[in-house]
This record gives sequence, structure tokens and C-alpha cells, in this order.
Amino acid sequence: MKKLFTAVLVCAGSLFANGQNLIYNNLTSDVVGSIEDSVIQATVLVVNSGSNPIDASLKAYNTNLYPLAEHSFCWGILCNGVGTMVSPVTSTINPGASDNTFRGDYFGHGYVGSSTISYTVFDNNNPTDSVQFAVNYHITPVGISQLEQNNSMSKLYPNPAKGLTALNYQLKKGTKVEIKIVNMLGKTINSIPVSSSNGNIVLSTADYPNGVYMVALTVGGKNIAVQKLVVNR
Repeated sequence: MKKLFTAVLVCAGSLFANGQNLIYNNLTSDVVGSIEDSVIQATVLVVNSGSNPIDASLKAYNTNLYPLAEHSFCWGILCNGVGTMVSPVTSTINPGASDNTFRGDYFGHGYVGSSTISYTVFDNNNPTDSVQFAVNYHITPVGISQLEQNNSMSKLYPNPAKGLTALNYQLKKGTKVEIKIVNMLGKTINSIPVSSSNGNIVLSTADYPNGVYMVALTVGGKNIAVQKLVVNR
């Protein structure tokens, strides 16, 4: 059975150097599935922010691959088999347009574990024009829906926040849980361990620059619930 479970943590690519034209957004940076799933999948949009068409290629890297797992990817018009690390075809991205042909496929083969696969999209005619992103693939012993039923958090209030925001949570007894605050580059800027089965957490946003953040309820390293937090002082 083929399912897609995503703990959507929306990230945005950034410019790495002068003349950088390739960026990314709408990345599913954490993909969660169970041992019942034959494959779990990640997606991303790659954007050409420049003024000329780009013939883009993609390369995959085993940053941290679980020994019993395998992965493959689609790019352009072609879905590649396991073991292909560089796309044999390019995908032309017009100026100001986005490419949605990338799909990362991860095969856990019924084993519990996590892997991180990194990807680089680059201009085939100018490889220094490139953008990098990583996807964390997680296979759990139970489905994500069961974890969601046993663990939950309320909406953040106030939101937008000036200096403080708060949430309530309800957890299954004995569950290892954290509340994580993540910026739009995908960097965790605060992590709060939660030990009680229910309660209230007040988050100080006084030191956060104005902008958009994601607040994630993390159970056993898996993002179960994610909310957008706006800081506007």
C-alpha cells in the first residue's frame, strides 16, 4: 500500500552567492511513514529566479542512509531506479517559473529507522549555480494517524505574537515529546522537552526576529503537529 505522510515543515531556499538563480520552496523536509508503507515520498518546488532559462540537473547524496533502506528519485520526465545518484536528463526551468518534477522515494522495507538524503539541483551549463536541500525520512512502528490520535496541541494564542504565545497539549502517558520552534530556513532555534501528560506552555518570542516560524509537536523525533507562528513586534 502506497501512502504519503508528511509533517510539513515549509522551508524556503536562500541565495548562496551573487548570481545565484536557483532557489527552492514548499519542501517536505520531514516525511513520516510506518512499516506498513511500501514507499514514502517527498516533494519540492525548484524555482528559477533569474532572467534566462536553466537546464537543471539533480544529484542525490546518502547523508545518513539507514543500512536496510533504499531510495530513488524522479526529475524531469524520468523516474530513476534505486542506485541512480545523478539525473540522466535535465529539466528546463524558464525564468520566473518553478519545476515540480522532483519526487524523492524512500523504501524502508518494513524496518523501523530514519535516513537523511541530501539533494543538489544545479544548472547543467553552470554548476556553480545550484541549490541544496535535505529530506529526513522516518519509518515508525505505527502509523502517523495513531500517533496523532494519542498526542495533540491546541492553537497558538496570541498569534501573531509580540512577546509571548501559549499552547495547551495532551499526550499519551510515557511518550517522549518536545516542542520545537523552527525558522523558515529549517533551523531549530528552540527545543522544549515535555514530560507531563497535559498542560500549558508559554513561549517567549522576545528574542525572535520578526517573521514566520513553525512550532512542531515532536513525538519520538517525528513531527506530529505543526503550526505557523508569526512574530510581529
